[in-house]
Amino acid sequence: MRDLVPRLPARVWAAASGDSSRQVLTCAAAAAQVLLPTFYGPRFRGEDAPPNVIQPASYTFAVWFPIFASSIAYAVHQARGPARSQEIWRAAGWPLAGAFAATGIWAPLVRSGRFWSAQGALAAIAVLAESGRRHIARAERSGVLSPAEVAAAAPAAGMLAAWGQAACGVNLAAMLVAKDVVPAGPKAATAGAALLAGLGALGSRVASGPERASVSSRVYAGTLLWAFAGVVIGQRRRSPSAAATAAGAAVTMVVVAARHR
Repeated sequence: MRDLVPRLPARVWAAASGDSSRQVLTCAAAAAQVLLPTFYGPRFRGEDAPPNVIQPASYTFAVWFPIFASSIAYAVHQARGPARSQEIWRAAGWPLAGAFAATGIWAPLVRSGRFWSAQGALAAIAVLAESGRRHIARAERSGVLSPAEVAAAAPAAGMLAAWGQAACGVNLAAMLVAKDVVPAGPKAATAGAALLAGLGALGSRVASGPERASVSSRVYAGTLLWAFAGVVIGQRRRSPSAAATAAGAAVTMVVVAARHR
């Protein structure tokens, strides 16, 4: 009996971190990612809306539809029996499950006014989704994944990683102004331009990296370019510096990608 007691925490951890638990958690998190923002997402009215520092055009947010659809497709694919013990899903599955969960948690955090916690959720999405994307990109490069597996996993990982990073930057710019960390006006415009330039650097790094030809990397780059296009259109009259920086970041990404073809 004494030998069993110390082993109980290890057994609980083994069960919670096992393949079946990962599959169930991924499905639950993917569902929460869709349902919570849809039914309990933020509702801003008038003065309650966050400051528009580098906000993209409203049409840009339609990207959530393919993100939700591809995430559900990936969750269903990884839940199959043959995928349970594959090393790639063990490596990429947990970060992606965490990114799905963070996306779901973000919505009620914003609605309840916990804005810094919501910013933390966006940062978690950006980091976790990018971790999963890199695992998938490396597996693509090494030929571990079949075409069906690439089609199931790469779109979700690539889109969520890029959009999570873009959302993190856009929301951070608004938070800095809303909380008077950075005053509105020229300083806010400078901070927003710096965040956009940082996003451009991340995109150029992926466009020139060793996994640049992978589907997940190309989806990532395409989604980030979509975000930059949205900023250019959304800020072309309100903040020319933000529009110019976003356009420059997009052009740099395209040039870098062309040079490393």
